[in-house]
Amino acid sequence: MIFPILRLPYLVLNKILDHLNVFELVSLSVCSNRCKWRCKQFRSTKEQITTFHLEFLSTKGTTFLNFYPSLEQQLVFELKKLEELQNLNNYLCIANNLYVTRDWSPRVFPTGRDRWFPFCSYLSKYHQTVYYSTDLAASTLTWVRFLSELFSAQPTSLSLTFNCFNTEEIDRIMDCHCSVTNFEINSDSNQEVDQKLAISILERQNATKELKISLKPTNETFQFDLNSFRNIPEFLEIGHSFWVKWEQVLDLRSNANYILRSNFLNIHFKDLVEKWKGGWTPKWNRIMIESNEILDIDSWITDPVINLGQEDLGNIRNLIRQNQIMHAYKFHFKERYPYGDIVKTGYHITRQDKSIATVTVENNKIGWFILQSAEPDDVFMVYSHLRTYQCNDPPGRPVVSYFPARGTPLS
Repeated sequence: MIFPILRLPYLVLNKILDHLNVFELVSLSVCSNRCKWRCKQFRSTKEQITTFHLEFLSTKGTTFLNFYPSLEQQLVFELKKLEELQNLNNYLCIANNLYVTRDWSPRVFPTGRDRWFPFCSYLSKYHQTVYYSTDLAASTLTWVRFLSELFSAQPTSLSLTFNCFNTEEIDRIMDCHCSVTNFEINSDSNQEVDQKLAISILERQNATKELKISLKPTNETFQFDLNSFRNIPEFLEIGHSFWVKWEQVLDLRSNANYILRSNFLNIHFKDLVEKWKGGWTPKWNRIMIESNEILDIDSWITDPVINLGQEDLGNIRNLIRQNQIMHAYKFHFKERYPYGDIVKTGYHITRQDKSIATVTVENNKIGWFILQSAEPDDVFMVYSHLRTYQCNDPPGRPVVSYFPARGTPLS
């Protein structure tokens, strides 16, 4: 016997819907247009989704759409082509050319969060298969629209992997989702990157908050003007930056920049410090660079050095004000995260106009340059990135991070 859930009184049905998790709400909504309308109506009375993150991933020819409707749940939809000989009576049509099996039942398991915030949370991961009968891109966009309508939210972030779709399909997806505030472009390391297509995508995306360029160009001649974006993103991360020139680093305009797996050396960091000491001020606030060799932070410093103790870290501004002669203030700083401890060696450096910057090194190859606030009551900040734990990982290990860095006050 089928329970007539939609015949329940309005308030009673709302009580039931209130106890459904996100995936159960999606499951009910695919049953019929009326179910979808009722679930959508219920969702409109609840707290709205502010982060609608979509990932298009591909493994061995199968495409996955990852949807994060909340900080606690991840929905993974595996998109598969219906075979011509399959009996459609075994499937339920939920939208144009989209189908699910009539025994719709997801695989559910907890998984550790790759996000840096909140640190101690775990995701409940729901995995289900959605079938399509036409082309992949059109079906994917149909399913995204279904979720968007259900939750009354448009995608805010998009991660697009090159080998998920062909050139025409990628163009169609970009036309629909080029307005997301967070964007990531990725590629399969075993496939050659189409430079023309990659540049076209980068020039069309409109990210204003975070832009991650995670593709790994196979052609050593790959070039891109990092100042040709439509918008200047607040955060810029380049996952394989061996193609980036030093002049481009100096001219970056994002507030925070993360340059991973670079070809830059210790001499480049020394050049950065010398330029700043000489009066040059970058357009960015901070930069992290993963060097191609072990860094020697002491070689960057030419001013007399004052060693700071733990008790001095919260009183740095006063110490600098008391010293009329310019010094470099050396410190060691240890911060504990669930991933492990990070030990930073750093210097606060000053120049004639009273500006203050902080340079640090962690894990031998991760270097930071941070411009500190000029406000007299602001604390000094240092930052850490998930890459600190991953730069010693063996090749091929997947790397996923959604929050680019974590700031820590020195106090």
